[in-house]
Amino acid sequence: MIIVHNKYIHYAIVAIWICNCILGGLIAIKQSWLPYINAGNSLYTEVKSDIFDGTIMPILYIPDWTKTEYQNKTVKFSDIPISDFIPLPNYDPIELSDTKNTTKKSTIIHYTYITPYMGSYRLNYKEYDGSHNAIDIRAPIGTPVLSIANGVVIRTIEADMTGNKLVVIRHDNVDINGKIQDIYSWYLHLSEISVQEGKKIKKWDMLGRVWMTGIATTPHLHIQIDTENAPFHPYWPFSSSDSKINWLSFFDSINAGLWRENALQYSIHPMLFIENYLNWKNIKQWTNENSIELLSAPNIPKEDLHELIPVNASVESIIEKMNLWWTSPALSKTTTQKIVSNITYSTTCEKKRFPDVSNTSKWWKILYQLIDAKCMFQNGNTFNPNATITQKDAIVMLMQYYNISPTNGTSHFLDINIGDPFQGYAVTSYRKGILDGSYAFPEKLLSKEEFIELLVKIWKFEKNPSQIKIYKDTNAMNLKFQYIQDYGFKIRARWGNFNPKSLLTRQGAVEIIGNIYSRDQLKK
Repeated sequence: MIIVHNKYIHYAIVAIWICNCILGGLIAIKQSWLPYINAGNSLYTEVKSDIFDGTIMPILYIPDWTKTEYQNKTVKFSDIPISDFIPLPNYDPIELSDTKNTTKKSTIIHYTYITPYMGSYRLNYKEYDGSHNAIDIRAPIGTPVLSIANGVVIRTIEADMTGNKLVVIRHDNVDINGKIQDIYSWYLHLSEISVQEGKKIKKWDMLGRVWMTGIATTPHLHIQIDTENAPFHPYWPFSSSDSKINWLSFFDSINAGLWRENALQYSIHPMLFIENYLNWKNIKQWTNENSIELLSAPNIPKEDLHELIPVNASVESIIEKMNLWWTSPALSKTTTQKIVSNITYSTTCEKKRFPDVSNTSKWWKILYQLIDAKCMFQNGNTFNPNATITQKDAIVMLMQYYNISPTNGTSHFLDINIGDPFQGYAVTSYRKGILDGSYAFPEKLLSKEEFIELLVKIWKFEKNPSQIKIYKDTNAMNLKFQYIQDYGFKIRARWGNFNPKSLLTRQGAVEIIGNIYSRDQLKK
């Protein structure tokens, strides 16, 4: 008689239970998850992205990896000093493949691009050594992830079958080697998602933050671009069934280059595409016939175009004036400013008058000149002239004066609430180098010298050609000295006191802007 121990029966039951769970999971994936993915090509087709106007890096800054304290995978983006950040280095497949190079530049590149395009997990940094149809970019926990181009969010997944958070963006009508097509970028291993499905977004808009959800052993961003004809988005070259048939694990399948031909057919090298269009020199514009007309770009920096278009200029007037840029590529920035200054406005500003501003004060005329000429201070029924100005107030005030539009989108700053109207101003300030780091400090009270720093950063002034001090109470040891010098030269200030450390009131800010306005009017 054969005696079967209870423990063996227990093991057999557990094994059968595990097998049933795996089988059930595979059935669920086949019947539910795969059809959901395959629907990706037809999602939100009624929403069209803005015209493709080039790319940006999906991650702007990384820490200096040669400092060993940042090689710890638990380090957070918000804990790293601004001084230790460096721009994301260019992707260089030749330098990546040279694993014997120990220079600082090479070390940073190898530590940043941990899995190359069509690479493997063998840590040899060779392209086309596997079937990983994306690039993995190492970054600290919480690093902001940005959309590489204008697009439409077609999918946000809070947790796929592996627990991965990801975003998929469709970019409409992009020229890929002479073929106009829609392409799809996707971003994996996020800790949070800050965009909504079906919404248009612009390049620079924050999609989420880096973490290690899903199959990941270190915080990084998986960035991938699918072609238009990929059977589903996000696309992956092999399924779990393909791996099982070949008796391979997920990682072994990639190392073996499983279905590499599919990966090559349905994907685009993400970093080469992004870097190729970083300084894009072509402008594509829709015609009435819905075809694409290729125009040569003017000899005007793109950041200047953003600065020079008024907040509420009509679409028709902008197109009319931009046509002058395209037909006259040699126009100088000064000429361009004069052209834009004649753009008509689609709406009229309310000529507000405040009960708490006395008509007997010395500065009330300046305030109302700015309101009438620059459409400033449209919110609120009182002005509060004696209130100390905050960083948020100052940025909004100065951007309004220079007709710099806030951008739609969510910034990466940790101290600005989602939905706060200041988000758009913060995004623009970040792009222009006015704000950096993880915090915008919107409620920070500003001194006079800090306000001047913002002023000079927002609108680059002509440098003071002389090293002679303009104000008696400032000196070259002051970190804001050069900003104060440039402002003083702009308004042709005489020898006197500036009081750089004193907190600035709203009235004082108006007086400073009024000085700029007076000089600008004299030039006309």
